[in-house]
Amino acid sequence: MTLVNFFFFAHQPERLRPYDERPNGLRAPTTIHRDLFDEELNETIFHKVAQKCYLPATELILELVEHFADHDKQFRCSFGLSGTLIEQATRFEPRLITLFERLAQTGLVEFTGETYYHSLASLWDDERAEFRRQVEQHATAIERLSGRRPTVFRNTECLYNDGIARVVKEMGFAGIMTEGVDWLMQNWRSPDYLYASTTGLPVLLRNYRYSDDIGYRFPNTSWEHYPLAAETFAGWLAANTDEIVNIMIDYEALGEHIWADTGIFDFMRHLPGAILRHPQLAFTTPTEAVTLLKPRGAVSVGPFSTISWADMERDTSAWLRNEMQQFCYEELRMLEAPTLRAAIPEYLRVWRLLQTSDHLYYLCDKSLSDGDVHTYFSAYGNLYESFIRLQTAIADLKHAVLSALGDEATPAPRRPRAKTSAVAASGETATASPRAGARAASAAEASAPAIPAHRARAKDSVPASDPAPTPRPRRPRAKPDTLS
Repeated sequence: MTLVNFFFFAHQPERLRPYDERPNGLRAPTTIHRDLFDEELNETIFHKVAQKCYLPATELILELVEHFADHDKQFRCSFGLSGTLIEQATRFEPRLITLFERLAQTGLVEFTGETYYHSLASLWDDERAEFRRQVEQHATAIERLSGRRPTVFRNTECLYNDGIARVVKEMGFAGIMTEGVDWLMQNWRSPDYLYASTTGLPVLLRNYRYSDDIGYRFPNTSWEHYPLAAETFAGWLAANTDEIVNIMIDYEALGEHIWADTGIFDFMRHLPGAILRHPQLAFTTPTEAVTLLKPRGAVSVGPFSTISWADMERDTSAWLRNEMQQFCYEELRMLEAPTLRAAIPEYLRVWRLLQTSDHLYYLCDKSLSDGDVHTYFSAYGNLYESFIRLQTAIADLKHAVLSALGDEATPAPRRPRAKTSAVAASGETATASPRAGARAASAAEASAPAIPAHRARAKDSVPASDPAPTPRPRRPRAKPDTLS
């Protein structure tokens, strides 16, 4: 028997306002969120994605789960929802929350653990205190939504190393999900078995080839298997004699990244039935899988080799490759102690919202297909504008926190009169030079670019892809991964 574990991950970040649209002055606790984050843009994008993906896809999955509930072999699946997505759904599309609650009530759908803010806190240090706090906050939110605390964990963008697995086990999780990277699958190994971490935590590995067939290659007319039929895909799975196939995709692929007119919803509608017609196949959930299966070996990933499901490298380079990314990452890390000491809830929340990995993802300067994917997901138009928005937001929060502690000797920087920056005036959107981050960082508090390019995270086209294997379309290596 080969088990099939379908996992869908959904997330939306809190997007930042352009620097020149923020009011001057010190950020008060009561206004800092409104000053820094673009609620109108967040609502616009959420409604768009909800109409194209979240609502029709969730209604379809609920229909399929209920349809097969009385069959000998049932359709089961799992979801990962970031805390910020749950918050935005509550504010903008409460119907989606109702649908997720109905899925949970079937008992056939599992909701996994995650960092509440979809952050990189798991890379900060060995103790991972902030990571633990965000995971606990998320577990509470999932329990409130589904009635059950999550028992299997999937870290932000599948980030994984031995230290992360150790902490996840210490927190009481029964297993963890991550990427089945090629270098980890040496000799006989296949991602289609259960493994164990160095501390004995069960590890489920994503089969990125099958996952990307649905989540990325499906609409590619130059792909040799286009158009992909549900029966064809089910046949591939039936020919697999291993123990479990973990198909993990971005939920937004269904209808948003891959439009409905490609046939993606029809494909998903027929897929469970096509799979269940094969007697050797059955659906499972992550918790069931780590309970039923025995680990077939151990996986070890050191702190300098952290893996993820982002880009061709499948490491941390999507967020920590260049100096701009590393500068902002370190600034956020250094704010941990003073923000916790100030103990002002509004500042703590903003600090954590700024940790959302999307903000660093927008600063990536990769080229070729990976660069296309990063550009596709950028909310701000170019990486320099992204850096200015993020770094000035961090600076505003820093001034507010230090002022609250009585440690601030200078007033918060004021927005200068100039309405355009050199980058905006020249229209440049080129990739960063090696020292761009350092130069931009020193000028961030004194410059005020006005590039009102509200390019949505949800776009109207799908980036071109190669037949196989391909980078996954997500927000998605700095060495070391924990910068110190």
